Amino acid sequence: MLIVISHLSYSEDDFSFDDRGASYNPMTYVQTIETGNGAYTIEFKNEEESYYTNFIVTSKGVVAFDPLSDSAAQEYSRIIKKYSPGKPLLAIIYSHLHTDHIAGARILRKNFGSDVPIIAHERTLKYFKHRNVPFIDLPTETVTDKGKIYKFGDRTVDLRYLGDAHTASILVPIFPELELVYVCDYASNDVVGWTDLPGIDIDEMMTMQRRTLELEVAMVTFCHGPPDTIEAVKRQLDYYESVLFESRKALEKGLTEDQAADLIDLPEYKHFRNYNDWFKENVRAMYRWADLKSRKR
Repeated sequence: MLIVISHLSYSEDDFSFDDRGASYNPMTYVQTIETGNGAYTIEFKNEEESYYTNFIVTSKGVVAFDPLSDSAAQEYSRIIKKYSPGKPLLAIIYSHLHTDHIAGARILRKNFGSDVPIIAHERTLKYFKHRNVPFIDLPTETVTDKGKIYKFGDRTVDLRYLGDAHTASILVPIFPELELVYVCDYASNDVVGWTDLPGIDIDEMMTMQRRTLELEVAMVTFCHGPPDTIEAVKRQLDYYESVLFESRKALEKGLTEDQAADLIDLPEYKHFRNYNDWFKENVRAMYRWADLKSRKR
């Protein structure tokens, strides 16, 4: 039961790191959605698209995920206090190292305490230690590829590592009591991939989606797209498999990349967001991937 209160992918070299403070990735609050007993998803919007993040209220306090940007985190703090008045912030968990999802941690810690722990994959800490990004608060506790299970009061947070298609730093939080999982960037809800899927290992991405479908969950919250049932991940996988299949057929027929992009159309997915803008670029990515794999045989 959901009570209502775009897949971006960057390489690690795409960011110009300077401390832009509260102007960094400015966002506007849209709504809060209750995704389970004590679990909430918050929607924000910047100039280009919607972002979603989550927090859970436990018997001991609150656990927050992906504090996005400074402006989002200020509103995020207000919402946490509204839905859990007087409760402490027990931890902040980063899903992965991309700054458009985690830059607001310093604001949450300013509002709830500078000693609030930050949990992330060990490669996230290694990355930011190397880059020395001034507006990112460093993780204080790290998780390896083996994952880790945390207990926060009456709630369990099972952090899994399912693969490295979208940076080798993604943690996938599972909330067993709620049969809920939080998926960020390697799958989204009824949206085509971002442009030509730059830097993505397409086989690994689809493997991560298949591993997600094997989890014992019923609901999914996304960082791009509203919460939905686990079937949303299946639709995303089906979409990518279809584009790859059609692109591979075009390659085998001797069509060029340009011809494939012009000719391939999948009308059953036209309701996916950004289809008109990015579908042809997705075809180009899949065509190049199929070509690369055929050359390696």
